[in-house]
Amino acid sequence: MTTSHTFAAKAARDDRDAWVQPAWWRGPEVLVTLFWLLVLSATLAYGATVANLTLGGSVQLTLNIDVAPTPAASNLDLSLNQPVLKVADVTVVTNNAAGYQVAVRSSNVANGDCAAPCFYSTTTTDSLNFTFYRDGTPIGFSGDTGTFVQRTSSSGIGGEVYTADVSYDGTATLLGAATNYGEILTFTVSVN
Repeated sequence: MTTSHTFAAKAARDDRDAWVQPAWWRGPEVLVTLFWLLVLSATLAYGATVANLTLGGSVQLTLNIDVAPTPAASNLDLSLNQPVLKVADVTVVTNNAAGYQVAVRSSNVANGDCAAPCFYSTTTTDSLNFTFYRDGTPIGFSGDTGTFVQRTSSSGIGGEVYTADVSYDGTATLLGAATNYGEILTFTVSVN
């Protein structure tokens, strides 16, 4: 019995040694395998070491016009010979690199009350023609519309400011007495 017991104990120890240290665990192949496992796990742990972020954006078109009348614009004495008089500041703001144009339209010409821009009274049906200017330069009208300004680049920050002026000679005609002489000039800005 002793012999069989010794054999069983040796077999158990061999099994334990085999389980603790299998045959594939022995030798330099194990070191090479462990090295590549470590390299692979490091690569998986870090992933890529460089990545790109692409940023982009857009800017919407800005196109605005503002007409700020002077106090004189609504209180003109039409019986005078009035030289060039400032009646408004016209401000245009745009970021369009190709520029813009501003058209001005006479409502009295459009309504058939005058052949050229004029002060017209519905009470007397009298009218007085006037010359319209941008920065002191007369604006020519074709029908009821004239080109106030045409520019081939964007405005500066804060916009471009132009002076709107009028001149007329009320001494050359005897206008009927009325307080409703007027003209509506409509400014329209568009991109080139």
